[in-house]
Amino acid sequence: MQNLPGTIWSELSLRLGSLDPDEIIFVGVGNRMKGDDAIGPILLDLLHESFSHRIDAGVAPEEYTSVIKRLKPSAIVFFDALDLGSLPGEIQIIEPEEIARFRGSTHTLSLDLILEYLAEETGADVFVIGIQYARIHDEPGLSPGIEYSIRECAALIYSSITATNEERKGDAGIITNSRRETCQNFDQEKKFWDII
Repeated sequence: MQNLPGTIWSELSLRLGSLDPDEIIFVGVGNRMKGDDAIGPILLDLLHESFSHRIDAGVAPEEYTSVIKRLKPSAIVFFDALDLGSLPGEIQIIEPEEIARFRGSTHTLSLDLILEYLAEETGADVFVIGIQYARIHDEPGLSPGIEYSIRECAALIYSSITATNEERKGDAGIITNSRRETCQNFDQEKKFWDII
């Protein structure tokens, strides 16, 4: 489990940074009509222009396992609203063997079974980026402060992949400066508040 932004960025850089973005599948899990349960799909929305393989799995991610397998990914990253036992908005990276300890959002099948199945079937690096929700209820709309965490998470994902790929191509620079510039570019390009 990782929960500090710098630590998350480093972990994502190690796991995803050496991959071509087309080798990564992002899967948003959750119900857009149930408050903070929309964290996964909204995070996916923020990455829509940057990555080609995105799946909004709603509350039934098990229905997309065949599609995911056909794409032959090197990494599969799930986004979900979870009860991490922490403050609302906290971001953590969670491994398949850890996910059963956390109460998930409203999906139908336990996420640990899906993660283990996909890891075994594809050989990909499979993990969850979970964000602590504040409340899940029968109305659309995120709780205050959750929007910021989603935006921060999207910027961390974007920068960890693009900064590492730029450095690998020889566009050298100090990682922290590259990361900062990439996050600023991400913020300018995404128009986050228009999506929410």
